[in-house]
Amino acid sequence: MQKTMTDKRRQILDAALALCAEDGLQGAATARIAKAAGVANGTLFHHFPSKEALILQLYQDIKQRMGAAISEADPALPLREQTHHYWQLAMGWMQAHPNELKFVLGFFHSPLLARPARSQILNDALRFLPALLAKGQASGELMQAPAPLLLEVCQGQFLACASLFVDQPALGQDDYWQASAFALFWSAISGANPHANTDV
Repeated sequence: MQKTMTDKRRQILDAALALCAEDGLQGAATARIAKAAGVANGTLFHHFPSKEALILQLYQDIKQRMGAAISEADPALPLREQTHHYWQLAMGWMQAHPNELKFVLGFFHSPLLARPARSQILNDALRFLPALLAKGQASGELMQAPAPLLLEVCQGQFLACASLFVDQPALGQDDYWQASAFALFWSAISGANPHANTDV
């Protein structure tokens, strides 16, 4: 019985993702989501008490799946190379999951997601990031800015580049564009010259 419940929950989340990516959060009414998932409205609300709860769970689900696909960097590597390792894996995942990216972009500034909740989900799903930023600030390699602000800059920079590469896949496959995107990201959090070390 538990497996059936889990399967239905997954069906609902997958249907919500497809509709939100296609029509945006406002266009994805719960009745449409239930129909696309092949479940009754009552079943949807059994698993998710409101549309807001469903959307929040979908956002969390995406972050968790992306986090699970990102392996830990070798701690012996220089901080910049560790950061590049995480950037490449996260960017590759987003390029391979365009619907997830479209959903996240639509949700990024949505009133459905309170800023504290977004920060908490980011911390939980991408556990390596706050620790990496703290390590870089302690060593003086990263800018001395408030941690929540640095997290916001990281997510904003990453999503902007991911959106460009999903919209124009040829650019996402181009080594120079990829290297330049990471160099700009690194310069934003470290204050370094973006023209330095664009080969990594």
